Amino acid sequence: MEKKKLTMFISKKVLGRYINGNHSVVIFEDGTKVKSTGHWEKNTKNGANVWVEDDQDHFTYDFPENFDIKITDYCDTVAGRPDGGICVYCHENSSPTGKHGNLRAMEAVFRSLHAGTEIAYGGGNALAHPDLLWVLELCKKQGVLSNITINQRHLQKYHDLIMKLIKEELVHGIGVSLTDSSNKEDLAIINELGNNVVIHVIAGIFSQDDVEFVKGHKILVLGYKDLRRGHTLFENQSDKIKTKIQWLVSYLPELKKQCKCISFDCLGLEQVDPKTVLNISDKEFNTLFQGSDTDVTDNDGNITCCTMYIDVPNMKVARMSTAALDKRYDFTGKENIAELLKITTQGW
Repeated sequence: MEKKKLTMFISKKVLGRYINGNHSVVIFEDGTKVKSTGHWEKNTKNGANVWVEDDQDHFTYDFPENFDIKITDYCDTVAGRPDGGICVYCHENSSPTGKHGNLRAMEAVFRSLHAGTEIAYGGGNALAHPDLLWVLELCKKQGVLSNITINQRHLQKYHDLIMKLIKEELVHGIGVSLTDSSNKEDLAIINELGNNVVIHVIAGIFSQDDVEFVKGHKILVLGYKDLRRGHTLFENQSDKIKTKIQWLVSYLPELKKQCKCISFDCLGLEQVDPKTVLNISDKEFNTLFQGSDTDVTDNDGNITCCTMYIDVPNMKVARMSTAALDKRYDFTGKENIAELLKITTQGW
């Protein structure tokens, strides 16, 4: 790393620092993460183990670096919406009759987390879960970095709770799922939440009409998930969804200029292909890409995937939220996080 860049990182607040598998990780308050491969060596003078950086060609993991956790299938309706308040493309089938997951039944999992690990809480409406504060406070005490995904339509209703989570540093990053780009009051709330807010948009749903709303913000492009209600919508509007994805592909160079930062989930990378569209070199792309969800082990059997998905309402773990039903595995809540990561690598 260039000395100038390193100096810039050092000037920022460090939120976490740890060793995972064959590498060290340092994560800063703005979300920047620096990873360096290395290994333990015994000091010849005092016999103590010391960490020595080296130049390996891939990362391995003893536990997840980050993971998504769905804590509820409940999502309340919003009065006045013609669809009854339910997002027609929701791949989780969240609804007003959806159940909350039993977070306290998996306390052992949370207590096994390592300081610096990142969690992305979602739902359903995660803000409505009765044990949300309990689990966030538990994770904060352990140095775990919690993030949360919020539906835009809940910004006003849960404004005081959201501000409490930020003020007490119970969450560090907030993802806001874009649902109504005409709502300027919601945009004003987003602008007051701080620098660690990312607007989530879905390829195939996001359109030219939404661009003005996301200008000047960080955005995460999620791939369109052809699953559950998302599958039903795709069956009925496949041409429309495909047209919007193609629009996003063609508009991406201009969108890159208009937004602070654009990131992608693995499905978004596949559907939009920013590497080709933005003419990103192999060298630059390899410094940004954190690996495919389905590349799980190297030739020596070491785990090479850094993330996973936990479905608490159904007590299932998987590689990702779009995994096939036969690749979602039961867990009891008594396991540690390393055991759960290993379980998710089955079948891939």
